[in-house]
This record gives sequence, C-alpha cells and structure tokens, in this order.
Amino acid sequence: MWNKKIRTRKGIVFAVLLSAFLPLPANTQSLANDCIIMPSASVDLSSPVPGQLESVLVDRSDSVTAGQVVATLDSRVEEANLAIARFHASTDTELRLREAVHAIDLRNEKRLRSLKASKLISAQESDRAVRDARLSAWRTRQAKDDLKLHKLKLTRAEAALERRNIRSPIAGVVLARLHDPGEYIEGQPLLRIVKLDPLHVEAILPMRLFGKVKPGMQANVIPEIGTGSTYQATVALVDPMGDAGSSTFGVRLTLPNPGHVIPAGVKCRVEIAFDGTSLTQNETADKNVSRIVAMDSQQKNRR
Repeated sequence: MWNKKIRTRKGIVFAVLLSAFLPLPANTQSLANDCIIMPSASVDLSSPVPGQLESVLVDRSDSVTAGQVVATLDSRVEEANLAIARFHASTDTELRLREAVHAIDLRNEKRLRSLKASKLISAQESDRAVRDARLSAWRTRQAKDDLKLHKLKLTRAEAALERRNIRSPIAGVVLARLHDPGEYIEGQPLLRIVKLDPLHVEAILPMRLFGKVKPGMQANVIPEIGTGSTYQATVALVDPMGDAGSSTFGVRLTLPNPGHVIPAGVKCRVEIAFDGTSLTQNETADKNVSRIVAMDSQQKNRR
C-alpha cells in the first residue's frame, strides 16, 4: 500500500516536471509591469539672440501651436535697419541714371565711327568714344549688381527682425514661465513647453521578456490616478541592451492623448500582450516541482 502511494507521488512529480519543460501552446499572454507616463517632448525655449524682453504672450497652462509667437524682444534697431534696407532695395535711381548714360555713349560711339570712316575725326577721338561706351556698360552692370545686393540686405534685415520673435517649436502646453517683460535674457530658458499628445510611456521590463517585446505591439496602460480606465498604447522602441544590475531593459510606448485627458508625470501599470509561452506559468511549475520533491524526500526519510 505504501509502495503504491510512493509510485503515485513519483508519477505526479514526473508529470509536473514534464509540464514545466514542455512548451505550452501559443496563445496571447499579458504581464503587468510598472511604468511612468511622460510628455513626448519637453522644450526649454530660449531666444536665439540676446536682448530685452518686450512682451511674453503666454502664461503657464496656456496651449500653444507650432510656430506661434510666444514672446518678443525689443526690436527698434532692427526695425530701423529693415526700413533702410527696404528703401535701398526699392530704389532704382542709380540704375536708371547709368542706363541713360550708357544709351548716350552708345549713340556717340556710333556717330564717331561713321565720322572716322569718313576721316573727319582722328582715331584717338574714336577710341575715346568706344572707351566711354564700354565704361558706361560696366557702370550699368554695377548698378544692377548693387540693386541685387540691396535686396539681399533686405532679406538679412527681415531675418534679423524675425529673430526678435520667439516662436514655439512644438504644439503643446506651457509648463513654466521663467522671465517677465523688461528682463534681459542671454541664453537663459524663457518658457518650458511640453507636448502632451501623444504621450510617452516609459516601462522597465524583466530581461526574461527581452526579444519577446517588439515595436508595433499593442499594450494596455492604466494610470495610477483617475477612474482606473485602460488606454491602448503601441510599443515605439525597445532598448537594444539590458541593465545587468537590475536584470531589466527599457521599453517606450506611444500613447495617443487627444484633448489631454490622460495626465502626464504619473506612474502607471502596463500590460503588454505577446504571443508565446507565459514565463510566469513555468516559474510557478518550478516552485511546485521543488515543493513536491521536498515532500517526497520527507516521506522517504520517515520510511
């Protein structure tokens, strides 16, 4: 009777061992892991040129669009330079004068050539007329080049004035306003702007999942605050190597957030669905095997 019980227990041990090492059928499994929800972009916006702040057009919690003017610097000097450059670029008086002189020199050259052919003037006078016509042609060309140069200076003056307008590079929300009008800034951040749609979910996963989680996979994200709603995110990138100290690796997911319903800067839980064997089931089987083997050893000692 006792031997029968022993044989039965050994059969159970063998069955558990077999179930622990044989591969399970492929099905969808999900493992919950800690994560944190972060803005997809955070910009400490400063001015490209130093100067005195003339106005700050937004405040904390204001929404901004990409390219929107959020602050301006004092630009009286740049506006004056632009007016001068615009005047030079639009004035063609010098060119018209050079063209008129060149036309007169050409007619004079033509007349003197005919007189030279009739031997009514000297060769020296004819050469002087040819020289004057050529010089006036070059002066006309120089006037055209100067006009092009003035237009380029106009473009530079417009760019210099535009740099006094500080624009947001992203669409997002103003997180902090660090300076006020009247202050002089030179490289210091003026505004901190964060992008809240989409959000980034940074998750730390155990190394046993390395190679199983891939970009494009779907996951459920549950913020630690709120109504407990579940949001769907997509794996955007997976770290190519793990951390030996913690035996983990990082994963970033993209979480759509229209209307900024989901808060950023909070902890969360992420459940990444993947196809394959659930490692947690194997770990549970290993613990059961160890417990049954220990029980069998105790029974043998008692016998």
